[in-house]
Amino acid sequence: FIFISGVAMPFSFETYLASHQRGKLYLKVIKRAVLLVVLGLVYNGMLKTLDFANLRFPSVLGLIGLANLWASMVVMHCRPRYQAVWGAAILIGYCLVMKLVPVPGHGAGVLTLEGNFASWIDRLVVPGKLLSGASDPEGILMTLPASVLAIAGALAGTLIKNRAVGSYRKCLWLATAGLVCLAVGLGWELYFPMIKKLWTSSFVIYAAGWALLLLTVFYLVVDVWGIRRVFFPLLLIGVNPLTIYLVAHRMVNFRTMAEFFFGGLGRLAGESLAPVVLNVAVLVCELVFLFILYRKKIFLRI
Repeated sequence: FIFISGVAMPFSFETYLASHQRGKLYLKVIKRAVLLVVLGLVYNGMLKTLDFANLRFPSVLGLIGLANLWASMVVMHCRPRYQAVWGAAILIGYCLVMKLVPVPGHGAGVLTLEGNFASWIDRLVVPGKLLSGASDPEGILMTLPASVLAIAGALAGTLIKNRAVGSYRKCLWLATAGLVCLAVGLGWELYFPMIKKLWTSSFVIYAAGWALLLLTVFYLVVDVWGIRRVFFPLLLIGVNPLTIYLVAHRMVNFRTMAEFFFGGLGRLAGESLAPVVLNVAVLVCELVFLFILYRKKIFLRI
């Protein structure tokens, strides 16, 4: 999600930058970040308990909001070449900090949940509670390497937007970049292991590689070859991702709905296949919900 939001940046920023409305663009990206942080707090139960001392302040939505904010600043002020430089600098800097800066009581280079530098910073400055007590996978410092995914997406979006480059050449460049990122991630892992919960640099560049390869496939099939109808279910999710994330996890019990409509089919499928049938049924219920919103033109956008 962070990567694909970065892909959209060159397109969504174009009008503001071309008309020299940088101030409005600043307000837009800051507003989006703040709203995502607030929605993340709501998702974590802020309104349910109003117990701020025991509230988990970091969140998936908050990380997305802050990561996109940092990436937006880079994209707004730097040309693509320097965006890449910034991305590399963030990942290298994060790696060096995590590996070389000592944490009191643990030393330097300790990548356990309790001993890593990013989690130590969170324990010092983040109010409330962290997800695991000593660490949180959406901590403050971790939003920086996460922002590189958005920067990588912005670079890909800039290439796609470039009309001077042919479609198949774009696919070649995107795929090549993806393979290079995978190779760099695998090599970097020897020094800085891939740890999703710490957003290590090797994990981020490796994830960017797969994101680039998937973008290549979808760009080729959907935009170049024009094969779109089969991907309509993905469109339903893509136009309302925030809605389904909040509703499915906090507002509507789609599993109960699926059991009500498809429970009998699951039992007929047998014990081994019942979980598969139920999970597919949950997805079908969610897609029906999204289709209703789509037909009613109801979209949650920030």
